Amino acid sequence: MTVLMRAAGVPGWDDAAHLYKIMLLRDGDSIFWDTYWYGGGYGAITYGFVFYWLAQYVPGKLIAILAAGAVPVSFYLYVRDMWRIDDPWPAWGFALVMTAYPAHGQDPFVLALALTLVGLALLARGRPVWAALPVSVGIFANPMGLVVVTPFVIGDLIVRREARRRYLLWIAALAPAVLLRLAVGLAFSEPGAYLNETSQLLVFVGFAFVGVALAGVNAAHPRRPFLVLFLVYAALCVGSFITPGSPLGNNIGRFFMVFGLPLLLLLRHTRLRQPFRHGDLAVVAIAAFAILQFATAASHFFNAVERPQTTRAYFAPALAVAEDLRDPDYRLHVVALRRHWEALYFPEAGHPITRGWYRQADAIHNAFFYAPYDSDEYVSWLRSMGVRYVFLPLQAPLDPWSLPEAGLLEGSSAFRLVAQPGEWRVYRLVDAEPILVPEAAGPGGPARGDISFFGHERIIFSVTAPGVYRMKVTSSPYWVLDGPGRVEPRRDRFMDLHLSRAGTYTLRFEVTPAKALDSLAGRFRR
Repeated sequence: MTVLMRAAGVPGWDDAAHLYKIMLLRDGDSIFWDTYWYGGGYGAITYGFVFYWLAQYVPGKLIAILAAGAVPVSFYLYVRDMWRIDDPWPAWGFALVMTAYPAHGQDPFVLALALTLVGLALLARGRPVWAALPVSVGIFANPMGLVVVTPFVIGDLIVRREARRRYLLWIAALAPAVLLRLAVGLAFSEPGAYLNETSQLLVFVGFAFVGVALAGVNAAHPRRPFLVLFLVYAALCVGSFITPGSPLGNNIGRFFMVFGLPLLLLLRHTRLRQPFRHGDLAVVAIAAFAILQFATAASHFFNAVERPQTTRAYFAPALAVAEDLRDPDYRLHVVALRRHWEALYFPEAGHPITRGWYRQADAIHNAFFYAPYDSDEYVSWLRSMGVRYVFLPLQAPLDPWSLPEAGLLEGSSAFRLVAQPGEWRVYRLVDAEPILVPEAAGPGGPARGDISFFGHERIIFSVTAPGVYRMKVTSSPYWVLDGPGRVEPRRDRFMDLHLSRAGTYTLRFEVTPAKALDSLAGRFRR
């Protein structure tokens, strides 16, 4: 399927994000920080870095293919040895799921899922300490790999008394990795807001209730383990939905998106009268939820309208203009496309942008997009982000929250159309404010700041007078100022630079164990 997708020019939904993070490491940048998205934010360290590190040596798609192949086998071994159910059909169903799953482009998650299921298979075989090893690695590939199997762990602890000692040993062996992952998350935490949609919750809880119903009438296996499993999942879905600022949001649905068909296939034989000559009534429910499970992946193959906006050729005219307009004192704003490949192509060409790929990171500086906004608010936000030029794609589906931007750009007197390359329009913001702005200058005349180099983790700039300067880059305790002065965080999550003299300075991002521990301790002092 991966080969067919590549031949047909059909990328996975998340591919742009992963290609960008792989590129950063290949170019010598770190996993900790990137100033080219969202005004600056933590890098792969917050989501998991194992996949991106491996992709420096092995093609990322090959890693994903091997991991996807291991998933159904590991699930079969886990079910056979832990649940005492020797049924190959759910594993074949899982193979079908993983065949379609590349359309999501969630390669780090697939690697983490494979490692976690290998661990559960080893646990089922009575090897709890060995089982903790692949799961520990998976946590640092993508923590969702462990989160997604949580219903199995809780369910087994409740109903499988004979497995509890194994699980407790496994949890003890896994605890150091989990605690380290939590510590990393706290030491490099930043605001985040995940979509938490009622319509998705209804699908996930509906799947759980159908599972409960099929478990109640199934004729092949003990009912209690399945009843507990599906009720646990329903409770986790509802709990995540009602939790303010849930760190999961719609991601709680990955359990359904991965395990939906395999679990329902385990319950395909019921005690109900068969309405079909060669089929059970359960087939109706299984088919209905299989369609829901595969619908998103299938849409990637049939949605040809969005495909051009993933290609390098589509962005080439805009990138040529961006190169002519390059100015390290300003960011570019690219009106977000539906598939967000601007998050790869513009930064890859050396242009920092206001947004990026991960919607949740908009909470850092761009939260206003998710409420109604007018021209004044839009212009004020662009100035606050250090934007001079705005790139508007034409004749291409936009991100739903970016749809108002086209009308504002065309109708506001604050913008001037300066170029129309290919399927793009480029606007200049009148009275734009640069990234580095003097707030209060000392003696010596008018103050001005100029950025000569704007890198992913390093900024070189000069100022004409001592004083306080606002740097429109996200603040972090890991910033180091080379030169006489200090860095102070602002309420708007940017930085004030208190500079003691005129001249050239370097602002660089530096992570050390001491700083990480101090940042972690600061979380508990608040």
